[in-house]
Amino acid sequence: GVYTQEIPLLTTSAMEAVIDGFVTGEGVSYDHYPEFQAFMSQLANAKHRQVLVNKFLPSVDNGRIVPRLASGIQVCDLGCAEGVAVILMATAFPQSRFVGIDISSEAIDEARRQARRQKIENLDFLVLDAADLKNRKEMKGLFDYVTAFDAIHDQTRPLDVLRGVNHILTPEGRFSMVDIAANSNLADNLAHPMGSFLYTVSLMHCMPVGLVGGGTGLGMMWGREKAVEMLKDARFQRVEVLEIPDDPFNLHFFCRK
Repeated sequence: GVYTQEIPLLTTSAMEAVIDGFVTGEGVSYDHYPEFQAFMSQLANAKHRQVLVNKFLPSVDNGRIVPRLASGIQVCDLGCAEGVAVILMATAFPQSRFVGIDISSEAIDEARRQARRQKIENLDFLVLDAADLKNRKEMKGLFDYVTAFDAIHDQTRPLDVLRGVNHILTPEGRFSMVDIAANSNLADNLAHPMGSFLYTVSLMHCMPVGLVGGGTGLGMMWGREKAVEMLKDARFQRVEVLEIPDDPFNLHFFCRK
């Protein structure tokens, strides 16, 4: 039910800008999507509140991540938007320390309001372009666990972001990248039950925002083959592609530094 809002919302927000992009090759900035962050929070609510703490996290690293979260580790959530996922994690694991990062100051402002309203004290937020993480010496080796929920494919410099994740992880750190379950070649997605819908969403939002400023423009349907290739280019030593309990839309790319 939540998903049915997405294409009308994106069409209203950015149709003319996307059409212009076919001519110019330029991307479409987030300024064209004023209601999209709220929609993504609604979508995140629908998904994360059902599965994140009770099903997804217990499946990570063969069940080893939850005891570590319970005892206390440093965690970073990239592309946190209005903070739904990272707030859920911080609430469930008060002994751990969490940081949410997003490029949108408006989204971070809302995330901070929600954290204050819920009186969560083990959580901070940063307005930051994740592609710059690899240049931040003060953040090197700072985090034990990093998450990115449907965020990497929207980045203008996704390889720099993945290299930044490697940079901020401890030597034994773990990275959970959750992204769309699809293949990289168009022909391999012909039988995808949601393929037409996902390519349309990618055309109307994910690819345009990823092209801003001469960006890569991966799009939502970059696919598992391209994702694994880029993770290896970012020098992750081990990459596993795993199905997610009760989430047919996404795959879990689980990486060890």
